[in-house]
Parts: sequence; C-alpha cells; structure tokens
Amino acid sequence: MMKSKKARLWTIGGLLIVAVALIFLIKNTTTKIILGGVIVALLVALGFETKNTDYDLGTVAKTGSFKKAKLKRNDEGQLVNVVEFCNQKEIDYNCSDFKTQAEAMEVYNKCKDAGKNMDAYGLDRDKDGKVCESLPLGALAK
Repeated sequence: MMKSKKARLWTIGGLLIVAVALIFLIKNTTTKIILGGVIVALLVALGFETKNTDYDLGTVAKTGSFKKAKLKRNDEGQLVNVVEFCNQKEIDYNCSDFKTQAEAMEVYNKCKDAGKNMDAYGLDRDKDGKVCESLPLGALAK
C-alpha cells in the first residue's frame, strides 16, 4: 500500500487517464464496455480517496447499509473511527478489513479496552495475542 495520499491520488488519476485514452483507441465494443466499468470504478476510488473513506463491502452485503459499513481513514490509510468500528452491530470483522497487522492490532486492543470482545471475530485464531499475522506488519499510529 502506498503511504502517501498524494501518491495514491496520482496513481488513480494516471490509471484514469490511461483508461480514458484506451476507450478512444479501441474499436471493440465489449472492450469499451469493460473499460467504461473500469473508469467508473476508478472514479469511485478517487472519490473515496479524496474523502478518506472506505466501505466494508462484507458489511454492505450483510446489512444492506452503506452507513453501517462506512470506515473513515486518515491520509496514511489507517482507521480513525475506531470507536464506531468497535460498536458496529450485525457485522463480522475479518483480517481483510485491515491494511496492516499493526492497524488490526491497534483496533483489536482499543476495542478490547472499550470492553468489546474482538476475538469473537477470530482475529487471533491461534490465541497468541497477535492478530492478523498474515498481514504486512505496518507501523503503529502515533
């Protein structure tokens, strides 16, 4: 994952430019439709990135609510609404909801300190006190 919001924005913008250029160069209708879908996905990603927002698609599928699935992130991509994250109902968090092991560990500990049993979600399957060990280590937030 790119640490800099500026780098992520440039990457999304660059991919958007390439996709738009390709849509004019390619003659095949099916390919143009696929590229149109890619452009829409990139525009959505650009909107999320500019607003520092993500959505947990698993939560959207389970609850049908984007409001319940909204995750706010800072410029480094780390969750900033941990209390809301801990207090969600009708949700099942998985390691894939986190970008790094450090982020998962931080959220796990904050929720645990708030009296929430995050292990109910199986983040520490081997019960060694370290969650989501398959994720990249990452750095703890300051």
